[in-house]
Amino acid sequence: MSSFWRNLLLTTALLNGNLGAFDHFEGRQTHPVATTPDGARLLALNTPEGRLSVFDISSSATAVPQLVAEIVTGLEPVSLRARTNDEIWVVNEVSDSVAIVSLSKRAVTAVLPVPDEPADIVFAGGKAFVSCSRSHQVRVFDAVSRQALGTVTFQAVTPKSLAVSPDQSKVYVSFLLSGNRTTTLPPTLAPAPPAPTNTALPAAPQTGLIVPASDSRITYTVLDHDAAEIAVSSLAVTRYFDGLGTNMLDLAVRPGGAELWVPNTEALNLIRFEPALKGHFADHRVSRVNLSGGTVSITDLNAGLNLAIPAAPDKNLALAQPSALVFTPDGNSAWVAATGSDRVARLDPNGTVLARADLRSVGTAPATVRGPRGLALSSDGSKLYVLNKLSNTVSVVDTASANVLAEVPAGSHDPLSAETRAGRGFLNDARLSGNGTMSCAVCHIDADRDGLAWDLGDPGGEMVTVMGANLSAHDTTLRPRVLHPMKGPMVTQPLRGLGGQAPFHWRGDKATLQAFNGTFRNLMAGNLLSDADINALAAYLGTLRHHPNPNRNFDRTLPASFNGGNPTKGRDLYNNHLNHCVVCHALPSGSDLNLDLAQEVGSSQPLKNPSFRTVYQRIFFNPKAGQTSLSGFGLGHDGSQITLPTPHPYVLDQLSTTADFADLAAFVLCFDTGTAPTVGFTQVVTRDNAADPALASLWTTLEAQASATSTASDLAATGFVANRARSYLFNKTTQRYQSDRASDPVLTRAQLTASLAAGDTLLLINTLPGQGGLWGGDRDGDGVRDSDEPVPALTLSRTSGQLRASWPASAAGWVLERSSDLITWEPETAPASLVDSRNEASLDHLPFRRFLRLRRAW
Repeated sequence: MSSFWRNLLLTTALLNGNLGAFDHFEGRQTHPVATTPDGARLLALNTPEGRLSVFDISSSATAVPQLVAEIVTGLEPVSLRARTNDEIWVVNEVSDSVAIVSLSKRAVTAVLPVPDEPADIVFAGGKAFVSCSRSHQVRVFDAVSRQALGTVTFQAVTPKSLAVSPDQSKVYVSFLLSGNRTTTLPPTLAPAPPAPTNTALPAAPQTGLIVPASDSRITYTVLDHDAAEIAVSSLAVTRYFDGLGTNMLDLAVRPGGAELWVPNTEALNLIRFEPALKGHFADHRVSRVNLSGGTVSITDLNAGLNLAIPAAPDKNLALAQPSALVFTPDGNSAWVAATGSDRVARLDPNGTVLARADLRSVGTAPATVRGPRGLALSSDGSKLYVLNKLSNTVSVVDTASANVLAEVPAGSHDPLSAETRAGRGFLNDARLSGNGTMSCAVCHIDADRDGLAWDLGDPGGEMVTVMGANLSAHDTTLRPRVLHPMKGPMVTQPLRGLGGQAPFHWRGDKATLQAFNGTFRNLMAGNLLSDADINALAAYLGTLRHHPNPNRNFDRTLPASFNGGNPTKGRDLYNNHLNHCVVCHALPSGSDLNLDLAQEVGSSQPLKNPSFRTVYQRIFFNPKAGQTSLSGFGLGHDGSQITLPTPHPYVLDQLSTTADFADLAAFVLCFDTGTAPTVGFTQVVTRDNAADPALASLWTTLEAQASATSTASDLAATGFVANRARSYLFNKTTQRYQSDRASDPVLTRAQLTASLAAGDTLLLINTLPGQGGLWGGDRDGDGVRDSDEPVPALTLSRTSGQLRASWPASAAGWVLERSSDLITWEPETAPASLVDSRNEASLDHLPFRRFLRLRRAW
């Protein structure tokens, strides 16, 4: 990479960095980059900002994509596909929607609501297929009329990536949390743990044991459906594919349709104890399915490398967390993105690594971690475009030489602070491990979980003491809770919503997030982070929010009924002191953060009262004899329990009837996550639908939520009005809308809709509290409304006989355009260079009498 492009990237990072903490959801990017069918435009998602970035790549004179448009689509966009050269469908994970974008209008023209946490989209046979990960289904629409056609449900957990057969008769889906057919043998059935190797330790407590689901002591069947095939014509699941891996991170059909390739990680959670897993607790692979016979071949992406610790001589060649895969048009090779190691690699038809490209071209500090998550090839196959999630950039790789040609920001603004971006790097960077293959994110995928339990105890460790009170008995006296280092199986917990939840982990043995620093040495075989670095990681984790619970009503109230129970009655039972729930599982998070009496939870060791905010995500375990379970792990610290709402015994339990338990379970499944259900909601408003009573009702609810004393959300509107980009922010005090120009009058809702002309569009978007300005008129948060920001000065000059245009390099997001008639404008594609902190573009190629201007990309 040239020094110019390094400097441009660093300059933009500095311009966009150093903002305050920005809460977000760490959207699980699936296919965040693509090209239009004509190959003239590169489409990339700026996920933190909820925008689709459009780059001009039509010029063969430069490898550098030129940003020409930025379009708001919804909260946390994670995947996109181009249906035509103009119509782009974008999947928004938090908005639970598919935004249909017109590139020519530079606006969202329609929104399709879909079930919880959609992940990907493909087109096949005139239909659009949308995977809805948390709802465990695929929704199908007519790609032209956009009418709903049906729902495909699965016997598997978390459908994510989608791919289409060459003849468009089949759609394939992979499952992120499919598991590996392991499960927990309950403590009552497990053998006694081995003796500690530290002879100063007492005998370990009786705990459960992680075993294969084929163990003779397991009386239920655990499924391991890793991918599925859907018939496009009938929408029926025609077959499942098992044994591909533990966490399926992408999938692609090889040209010709003979094979399905699935990048994945394979967890080694059957290995007991942290010392035995040190430096190697997962493998990184590509599984290849022969679609004619269903046979599976697996390639370890690090096969042949010497990754022995401490030497690890091949660490700089390691490939960790293969999260995206794209085939060359002839199918003779494929490119895979290794998120954890900041590399992309070219594979031969057997999955063997032929070449690697290192994307980390600016130093080696984790602050420069790229995190490649999406891949797209240029129309001639000469360039590979890589969307880097963690740095929020796009890298361009020469496919012949595997050299990085350029790197540009994925958008003109990034709301994440420099500290947050650095902290993300420490979570995801496998180069921090002893052999370059392990990171925290291998188990905490996108700061969430892997759907497994692990036994990370240490027979050679030491006892730990944590203070706790017998609060269930109303005794506030703090007492020492002595914890044995051989703790048994513990289910992986999400790293979201940790604010105010200290002490951490199942046993509360981590007083702060910084206390997890030892993991880098003890489990990943690397070095401890410096104080500044571990503080950055902790600060990043503090910005992560839980998604809204889809089981609650849109206005945040409880539904009348859910899952055979009455959540409102359940809430009353929960809060009734005699039933004891709220005593330990205090509102609002569902935890009093205390290590109470071990016997209250039926445990042989003290446990922290866990939060109930994600129970609805973990109810796919059925350990009843003879039954089939979608997951090997359920509720409770070791994942061996499923019963709701009480996966442990109570001493003072006053619940008496089946209806009581059903009502209480319904409430727990509808538990508030701390994020209002309206957050992320989007709706297109035009002159034609502005008077629709249904829209008016939704809009009223959005305004009410934005006005709530609990500051549930903000409300913004953004789009094109009078043929120019406009945005508005709802003021909860005045109940009026302030535009992106300070001198404009504030508007009522009626006045705002009355201002819309034919062809105008506004996208209503509900955001987290305090973030409405990002989409509602002050994108960079500098206190100056967007339309009041000065236009950068454009200067024409002639240097050494060449006519050149120049403008400040600090003016991010401005596009140089040309016109011959002042009516039709198009981007000037001549490559610019950086000269004395200014962008300079040669104009000698332009015909006589051309007009130039700078236009904002958004």
